[in-house]
Amino acid sequence: MGLGYVGLTTAAAFAARGRTVVGYDSDPARRAVVRAGRAPVQEPGLSALLRRAVRAGRLAVADDPIDLARRSDLVFVCVPTPSRSDGSIDLSYVRAACRTVGGSLRKVRGWRAVVLKSTVVPGTTDGVAGPILARASRRTLGRTLGAASNPEFLAEGTAVRDALAPSRIVLGVSDARTEAALRAAYRGFRASTVVLSPTAAELVKYGSNAMLATRVSFANELAGLAERLRVDVYPVMRAIGLDPRIGPRFLDAGPGFGGSCFTKDLRALLAQASSLRVALPVSSGALSVNASQAIHVVDLAERAAGSLRGVKVALLGLSFKPGTGDVRESRAFPMLRELLRRGARVRLHDPEAGPSFVALLGPRPGGRVRLVPDLASAIRGADLALIQCDWDSYRRAPVSLWGRLARKLVVDARRTLDPAALARSGVRYVAVGR
Repeated sequence: MGLGYVGLTTAAAFAARGRTVVGYDSDPARRAVVRAGRAPVQEPGLSALLRRAVRAGRLAVADDPIDLARRSDLVFVCVPTPSRSDGSIDLSYVRAACRTVGGSLRKVRGWRAVVLKSTVVPGTTDGVAGPILARASRRTLGRTLGAASNPEFLAEGTAVRDALAPSRIVLGVSDARTEAALRAAYRGFRASTVVLSPTAAELVKYGSNAMLATRVSFANELAGLAERLRVDVYPVMRAIGLDPRIGPRFLDAGPGFGGSCFTKDLRALLAQASSLRVALPVSSGALSVNASQAIHVVDLAERAAGSLRGVKVALLGLSFKPGTGDVRESRAFPMLRELLRRGARVRLHDPEAGPSFVALLGPRPGGRVRLVPDLASAIRGADLALIQCDWDSYRRAPVSLWGRLARKLVVDARRTLDPAALARSGVRYVAVGR
């Protein structure tokens, strides 16, 4: 139920492992695209995986929710859970999906289980989804109806790999039949399986994202100290990551984390904790550091340039990470706002995400922002370049291109370029934590 980023990747992965999968989405245009074997979302490898599944007859698209319920033993709910203005989670899509699925189950016979794949705050399966499903279906939980949590751990850009070879499978179940059905669905997936209560499984997802976000913010916090000490934080963090108790991942300093998960999930976790009168100062601190990091990158640019008033800046990389056109919570947004506040004129470029970024940007103040079609156009006439996202096309660009910057200055928030090569071409290089 829901053929967006998570639902479609999950469906294609199950089909690739030999399961028979039926998908449904409320958007008829999306149903038609998937039925034709095409992916309506951008994700490396997903279109090929989907095409093979459809051609093999292992992935079909239902015409309506009743058809979906009739043809499925397990119904995975994969709908969005956006943030409200106060940071708390908006469960309206989950509630609507559960009412729809529950109403459809009233029209079919036999046991079914409904599994929340959507990211939801702890307690949602037992306290929200389960009761709605029971009322709408007129079934009894634990007897003719199962309700479970099965959080996803997909990262954009590597979602296909993450789905086919998950780091772990977490099953939040309350009855043996639902557990057995989920174990059967995941047969052939090589991963450790952890069985918990639904609420505990939901907490695993939020705890995982909070930990990863905290590691990023810790690296950025240490980077500020490294700059004052005039040492490079990257080899420092590599040495720290060699400790087997710590590990190397998510310890790169930079402009901060973005995307659809970390910020949203931390805000939801903090909102729920606040409602329960529980303080989470570490998670709160991770968000605070992240919010200030984009401004710190602009500070680096201003210190290197002397002033940003009237300076032409090429802001390169608008998506939150390379390999995706997703601009949700991209650090390019606060960077751009701060650059404009300090009087800069900005040329925007991204290999994929330019139109999406501009669409969310709204009116461009005073004509001081312009989206350009290619890297050369962004650099030509700019005083300095600020790299927010480390696309390979930037890394592969000839060193001579960066020498065309009027002030021959690159501020690299992601350590994309080779500083030694730039120095040989007379280009000054500034980076976070260096």
